[in-house]
Parts: sequence; structure tokens; C-alpha cells
Amino acid sequence: MQIIWISGATSHCRKFNITKTQLTRFAAALGILFIMLGSAVYFLGFRVAIKFDPGMARDMGGVITSEELYHREDEYREKLAKLQGNLKAMDQKIDALSKINEQYAALATPLPLKEKRKDKDNEASAGKGGPYLPLLPYQVNFYENAGLRVDLSKTLETTVSLNQKIQSLKEVWLERYERLIPLPTKPPIAAGYGLSSNFGARIDPITNNPAFHPGIDFNAKPGTQVLAAGNGTVIRAKQDPELGNVIEIKHTEGFTSLYAHCQKLLVNQGDIVVRGQLIAEVGNTGRSTGPHLHFSIYKNGTLLNPMDVLAFTKPAAAKEN
Repeated sequence: MQIIWISGATSHCRKFNITKTQLTRFAAALGILFIMLGSAVYFLGFRVAIKFDPGMARDMGGVITSEELYHREDEYREKLAKLQGNLKAMDQKIDALSKINEQYAALATPLPLKEKRKDKDNEASAGKGGPYLPLLPYQVNFYENAGLRVDLSKTLETTVSLNQKIQSLKEVWLERYERLIPLPTKPPIAAGYGLSSNFGARIDPITNNPAFHPGIDFNAKPGTQVLAAGNGTVIRAKQDPELGNVIEIKHTEGFTSLYAHCQKLLVNQGDIVVRGQLIAEVGNTGRSTGPHLHFSIYKNGTLLNPMDVLAFTKPAAAKEN
């Protein structure tokens, strides 16, 4: 093959002879140049992908570089930080749930069981053993696993599942707690006051004859605050020849509570009262030998021993028994 090159109108011609071999070599060199250029572009793109999009880098090269590992580790650390935040929130919910449980236990546990539970408190110092089983089925080892090789998605799923169970349990306990709030389970007088007379058979303080006492008497000074034992409606607030100034409250589920011998009544018939509300003051009115609060509880008209209903530490024993 011959190529003639003319540089201008007055210039002379130049002739180039190109053989087939030379043409083949030129085409091969040109191909190699394009391959090298493409490789350079691919390499630069691969490096950029590693830094900004490791997923693309995997698709491009199918390898994992140290930079990608560092980038992936940062992602894991971010997920771990999020997981730790979720666990902290769960701890707070568990604490709140424990408080609700304590309130519910205080309301729902009869006094005999409360006294037995004190014996169980001594079990904390007894010998214990057995294999250690972690709470969660997926635990993160922050010491041995520097590469953060842990299935974070499963751990998060477990956390969410546990959180849902806690929330469900919380709702059940709250429902039970709300059900117990209206019942007359709160002591009608502040702690620190003993009993001057128990429920049941006793010697009448005025006639000195055997008699039945339909409640318990709290020994307290005149003017001591009398509190509503539960939510309810005042169905009686007046003076009675034997009970003196008396208040009767109707609660839910057929319960009523009675507060007698008061010095001063602070609510009226028809008033809505809440658990722990101040309703009267201790006095010495009616058939009484001294200042005290007489307290009775009824269930559908049947007398109950208040000590079987109230949720509190047992007061000092009555003197006459």
C-alpha cells in the first residue's frame, strides 16, 4: 500500500509505502492503547466506588479491599450505636415496667403473702449456681470481635421482638393496676399509726362484754388526716348516734368503705373522690372512748376484714388482743 502526502499547492509530494505487516502492527498498538486507557478509567472508577459506594465496587470487581472493609466497619459501628440506643430505651421501659409491677404487687398481694415474701428476701444471700445463659440469643462480643462480625439485623429483630413483649406485658399490668385503683386497698390513714382494736370478736370498751367489732380502729390524734381508700362516690356523709361523723364511699365491684368517729367531714354526699384524697379528720364523735378512726369494708353488703384487703405493712397489734 502506498500513501501520497501533499502539504500544499506548491509543495512537493511525499510518498509512504506501508506494508500489510506494518498496518497490522499499527492496529495492534492502537488496540493496546485503547485497552490501557480503558483499564485506567476502570481502575479510577473502581477506586472512587470503593470510597463512596462499596456495593458498586463489589459489582465491578468482586473483591473486598481494605478501604471497603474500613468503610463497612464504620457502617457496622453506626448500626451498633443505633442498637445501643434502642437497648437503652428498652432499659428505661423495663424500669418503668418494674415500677408498675411494684405498684400492682402492692395493691394485689394480700397481707399474709406480704409477710411470707419477707422471708424470700433472705434468699439473696443463699448459695446459687448453674450455667450462664445470656438474655438475648444474639450477643455482641466487643472484645474478641474487632471486625464486628455479628448479625446486627437479627439482633435488632430480637430487640424489637423483646420490646413488643415488654409493651404487651406493660399494657396487661397497667390494665390490672387501673382495675385495682378504685378498690379500697389504700390505708385510710398515714403510716406510723397502730391499731387500737382488731376486726372480729373483742371486749366492748364501754360495756366490757364480749362483742363483735365490724372493722378496725386506728389509734391517731384528733385532726389526723383521713384519706379515701380508693376511687368512688360518697353515698353518706353525716352524723350518726353511734358512728359519730361518718363517711361511706361506694367503689367498683360491689365494694364500700366506711370511716367513722371523725372530727370534721371534708366531703359531701354525691362527691366523687379519688384514691388518697383527704376526706375527713380523726375525731372522737359518737360511741367512742377516745380519738381514733373506725374503718370498715363491705363487699356486696358483706363485712370483710380490712386487713385482708388493705395493701400496706401491718400496723402495730391492737392492745386488747
